Amino acid sequence: MNRLDRSFGVLLTGLAVLSAAILAAITLVIPLNVLLRNLGLPVIYGALDAIEYGLMAAAFLGAPWVLRLDAHVQVDLITHGLPPRARRRVVLAACLLGAVTCAALGWAGWQALMQSYARGSMVRTAFTFPEWWTLTVLPLSMALCTLEFLRKIFRPAAGDAPLSGL
Repeated sequence: MNRLDRSFGVLLTGLAVLSAAILAAITLVIPLNVLLRNLGLPVIYGALDAIEYGLMAAAFLGAPWVLRLDAHVQVDLITHGLPPRARRRVVLAACLLGAVTCAALGWAGWQALMQSYARGSMVRTAFTFPEWWTLTVLPLSMALCTLEFLRKIFRPAAGDAPLSGL
């Protein structure tokens, strides 16, 4: 299981690196487009559309990695005041709720992707491409987030009591 856990971590890190690369490209394209516009030169064709899709992809691709690191926004004002056993139960409930929510969102995203694919829907902006391409990141991200929430339930952080002791 340790090898599987390591492989999962490598996958999430790879997606986070891809997310960072997308954000880096966006960070370079925006000022370049501003510079080109101010110099009276033609701007990069389709940059705004690519940036919009890039922001969406970067957010969804990086989400499982952020969850794995517990680097997401957490409201822990109440849980910090609880005894360790009660705190662990609240964390368990939150992880279960997170897993169910991500699974439901992932399923809905998968259904939308399959419908778009079946209909042959196309996106027609500066570029023309199949709509389902843009819908792939949601089910992927939600499936990985669901797995990460489940991992947190069954493999508690170091120092935490195993959930079977609750």
